Amino acid sequence: MFKIVNKIALSVLVALITLTLSAQNSDSVTFVTAKAIATAEKDGIVFNNYLFEGNLFNSNQCISVLEIPAGFHFDVVIAPEGTLVGTSTLAADLNAIAALNGSFFNMRTPYGGVTYTRVDGTTISDNNKDVPTPFWSRSIRQNGAIAILYGDLYVVKADQLRNWEKYIFAEDVLTSGPILFVDGALEPQAPDKFNTTRHPRTAVGKRTDGTVVFVVVDGRFPEAAGVSTTELSLIMSWLGCRDALNLDGGGSSTMVFDGNIVNHPSDNKKFDHQGERVVANAILVRDAD
Repeated sequence: MFKIVNKIALSVLVALITLTLSAQNSDSVTFVTAKAIATAEKDGIVFNNYLFEGNLFNSNQCISVLEIPAGFHFDVVIAPEGTLVGTSTLAADLNAIAALNGSFFNMRTPYGGVTYTRVDGTTISDNNKDVPTPFWSRSIRQNGAIAILYGDLYVVKADQLRNWEKYIFAEDVLTSGPILFVDGALEPQAPDKFNTTRHPRTAVGKRTDGTVVFVVVDGRFPEAAGVSTTELSLIMSWLGCRDALNLDGGGSSTMVFDGNIVNHPSDNKKFDHQGERVVANAILVRDAD
């Protein structure tokens, strides 16, 4: 009897794995063969926007992608102390070609980042898991970082040191998470609500040729369901990233290119470009000096 039950359970497990792999293969073909509905180029940076109508992850999706070739200068920038500022404003103030919202922050006073932030060698904020931020967890949202050294951006995975981020050799450091992809391998995603629920998502990745990839997946709209972190990992892998990191998402998810917001931020609950949320920090792209 037990042998029969075990055989049935094994058969069900194999069938589920087969269906999952088949769905992933179908999704990968759908994604890599998709035609952009909007595209733009400036100084070698390429923007593409993709709209999927029920055929990616069995859902509607709207995905914005910026591909930034090697040679551009990256910066972490912060809002003035005691304030929050839109990603587009931070970009405009420094004449950036492109920008992406950064890491997690406190939306109530005292405003400011709640992950480790270093700008031009100066520590602005430390990792903090005690602030009143919903679903806050160091293990989820602080297990990776972007590090900027001499203007080049790198994606870094946390090691076992308690204050690992303080030992990163870089001028700018911004911790975030979860880490999605390291050295070409998908990172397992914890089965918690933050990861498994579909939300608007922001991610940054890097290819082996030095190209940096910015991604925003819109969400909370009929036209755009948003994704889980596992689905976001797959998108970053299909875009050819060797390393990738999840950044702050939800209403914060904002991509700016050539002076315009090019995704559909969700804070105004309209599928347009006007729903930008003010944030504590952002990642900017500028011409190399």
